Amino acid sequence: MKVLLSAKACNPYLGSESYFGWSAVKCLAQDHELWVLTGERNRTDLNKAQAEGLVPPNVHFIHIGQFKEWHPNPLLARMQDWREYLRFLDASLEVAKQWHAKENFDLVHHVTFTAWRVMSPLWQLGIPFVLGPICGDESFPFRLFPLLSPAGAAFEVARKASNVLSRFSPGVRHGIRAASHVFAITPEAERLIGALRGSQEGISTLSSGFYSDQKAAEFARFAAKKNANGRLLLYAAGNLGGQKCVALAFQALARVKQRGVDFRYHLGSGGPEVAHLKKLAARLKLDREIIFGGSMKRSDYQQLLGDTHIYLLPSMRETVGLTMLEAMLAGCVPIVADSGGPRITVTEDCGYKIPVSNSSRIAEEIANIIITIDRNRQIVLDKGAKASNRIIERFTEAHYRRTVNAVYQAATKSGRVTSPNV
Repeated sequence: MKVLLSAKACNPYLGSESYFGWSAVKCLAQDHELWVLTGERNRTDLNKAQAEGLVPPNVHFIHIGQFKEWHPNPLLARMQDWREYLRFLDASLEVAKQWHAKENFDLVHHVTFTAWRVMSPLWQLGIPFVLGPICGDESFPFRLFPLLSPAGAAFEVARKASNVLSRFSPGVRHGIRAASHVFAITPEAERLIGALRGSQEGISTLSSGFYSDQKAAEFARFAAKKNANGRLLLYAAGNLGGQKCVALAFQALARVKQRGVDFRYHLGSGGPEVAHLKKLAARLKLDREIIFGGSMKRSDYQQLLGDTHIYLLPSMRETVGLTMLEAMLAGCVPIVADSGGPRITVTEDCGYKIPVSNSSRIAEEIANIIITIDRNRQIVLDKGAKASNRIIERFTEAHYRRTVNAVYQAATKSGRVTSPNV
């Protein structure tokens, strides 16, 4: 098929949304000729990838928009990213119409961004429209707001308001109803999409994070030789906003330290809450136990996960959690909140899901689990091996490819196209 992909974030050298876009392109290019609408910000890296032979010959990139260097303030940079995305969407329909007139696409598929609150206008092209995987209805509990910095709390309030208002947006409702099929990442997103469509028909769950056999093996090789002895090592990463609830992890680790456990907790990325978290670490006297890390070479990152025993991130609004998937591949035992993507990724035999309650109870439960693992290191070997196997078996490129291609076939055969006046 000739497929038009909307992937504003698409970069082979970055993580998160950019990884989702790039991995989808690489996977779907095995079966289709792709034209990819992406942001101008990606041009330099995509040109580099093409020169390195990473871009398949049947993939054509169409760059939209302009960009400025990221604002040094992480929160403002995040807002800048969303403004850039809105401008991308505003321009994408006219650009898509021009290319559709030339190429006569069989289908259009919106891949990134994965949030549902702002809808791609490409359902108006007059061809089958596939949406997702999408997410974004995961909620941060009000009772955990005291964990946040003032800026983090303000962001969560704004997000909650946006979630409510977006349900009534004509663009959102039209796009979700017009889609031939919608992929949801989390149970929360699946319920919301069903409510907006008025039916569960044409909805299924699919992770936007997945690995080829080769990529999975890069991390899984560490699981087979995991050393469970020595100082207990914990890790977490991702954009450290308030929703990640790293403050909860700190509260738990303060209890763990008081009970005599020797540990190190490495935070492998930055984010808008880092300054707040550093102050909290000092207040809890965890300065020596918590390491605020920066960027590192991929080989060093993989080795770090190979040495780590526990992946600890009790995030309330996690969707896919690429670092969590990679940590599990490397044989780390995940300790996560029973919410969002981790709820369906982590099972009882390969990790721990903490019920969402009040902060004191969550911290105490995390602390008890960490102490149990420290006293019985065989848990690291047993659950770590099962965690690795779960990602290898369930989060595969083959599954993504098979699932999406089945939807493409059904969408083009049914010919379901909704009028722009829906």
